[in-house]
Amino acid sequence: MGHELGGLQGDIYKVIVAYAREHGRPPTNREIGKAVGVESTGHIDYHLTVLEKKGYIVRERKKSRGIRLPEEMRGLRIEGTIAAGAPLDIYSESQQETLDLGAHTREYVLQVRGQSMIEDHIADGDYVLVEREASINNGDIIVATHLTGGVDSGAATLKRFYKEADRVRLQPANSEMAPIYVSLDEWEREWEVQGKVTAVYRRC
Repeated sequence: MGHELGGLQGDIYKVIVAYAREHGRPPTNREIGKAVGVESTGHIDYHLTVLEKKGYIVRERKKSRGIRLPEEMRGLRIEGTIAAGAPLDIYSESQQETLDLGAHTREYVLQVRGQSMIEDHIADGDYVLVEREASINNGDIIVATHLTGGVDSGAATLKRFYKEADRVRLQPANSEMAPIYVSLDEWEREWEVQGKVTAVYRRC
């Protein structure tokens, strides 16, 4: 960018990038200060202004998390794979690849494995964009995690969600596969919704 970062500004920039990738949102000034060992949020604000002038960040000052990375530098970490069949081990945190999708700060990306959602045009190898903490309605495609699915960190699957009178139905989009039925009691005790699918991406 024409400017070399070093010292405290370099540390601040690294914190912003790492925090955004890990949490799916930018850090606050206080969180940045804690990470770099600076108590004064005003001092952090000064360095953020300098970083903005150098073109490393874009700021929205009316927001507590109003830091954005420029379009060409921003990406979403691909956190692993997600089963579109029988549940797999929960997605790995070791994968480092990113998929550039612009200004998505509440979403993350999973790569699909399996054929259970092919009638919704979600095929093996596709990428799904998943919104964290989204409102879930019947018919939404969700990432559902079974917390006691045979592995320590749980097992996850991609299905359409339907809450029925006495159970939850996780419906595949493949006429050759049966749905997963979960009692409401088991759903409350043993399952979590990790997010809702908002987009599908396919590399050609």
